[in-house]
Amino acid sequence: MDHLIGTGSVITAGVLGLASVNGDPENKYKTGKQVKARLWFIEAAQYDDTQQFPIRVNRQIGNIPLKNGEFWHYVDSVLDSPEPKWTGQMGDIAATVKNELTYILGGMADDVFDHLERGIGQGFYIVWQVCATGDYFIAGNACKPVRMTKFEGGSDKDKTATTVTFEVDCGEIFSKYVGNTPSQPAAIVAADAATFVLTSNPQYQLTSGTANVVPITGITGTTDADVNRVITLLGSGGTHPSTISSSATEFLLVGGATWTADAGSQISFKIFKDGVASYKFVEVAGSRS
Repeated sequence: MDHLIGTGSVITAGVLGLASVNGDPENKYKTGKQVKARLWFIEAAQYDDTQQFPIRVNRQIGNIPLKNGEFWHYVDSVLDSPEPKWTGQMGDIAATVKNELTYILGGMADDVFDHLERGIGQGFYIVWQVCATGDYFIAGNACKPVRMTKFEGGSDKDKTATTVTFEVDCGEIFSKYVGNTPSQPAAIVAADAATFVLTSNPQYQLTSGTANVVPITGITGTTDADVNRVITLLGSGGTHPSTISSSATEFLLVGGATWTADAGSQISFKIFKDGVASYKFVEVAGSRS
């Protein structure tokens, strides 16, 4: 994280590749109650395991490919209740790294009890946001999802609520999530379109060309409000799938490698403002498939 860069206590780099660490950033990064109440989640079974899970690059994980017709859902927990925790402990032979996420659901509504009954013991991927930085993090990784391990609720003189706990032992502390959490079908890009209009939809389904391969050369309608958004383009397959190449005016691709919209493929871009009224779409490393 950028705010870790600075002066302070220094850990000398050694054979493990440890770098200098500032363990005392400014106060806003150290205060408690940092996680927003709305948490986004998918069940592990919604992940399309015919496609590669996004590779973690520089502690970041990109968009998770979902099965056809599947979308993200959210839980609105009690304000200030989400608490991510991470622990590391040495065992007899090897160390373990464990992540835990808890939150509180208020009341006894049907959707609350359904969430608990259907979720206990099941695997999930959960995305949560830190208020101080705006960064998103994800619980669960390519190795295994996070599992709902317990819940404890009741109605007493102080409250009617349930505390829900998720845990995973996967060898990694939470990763940053730089993908998106689509809750609606992808917007359709017309066949033979070289450009398309940016909307509030985070996903865009490309369509195979009718007679020739038509490269995607630009995205229109971008404004300052879109800066730092992440959008995902979904491959069409077919005889004439679209392509995207690095462009001085629009797209910046990792290593300058052209992407082809084959069936089942996808690529994500983060929107960056590079001029007074110009924008670039920068490939999220590890997001293409």
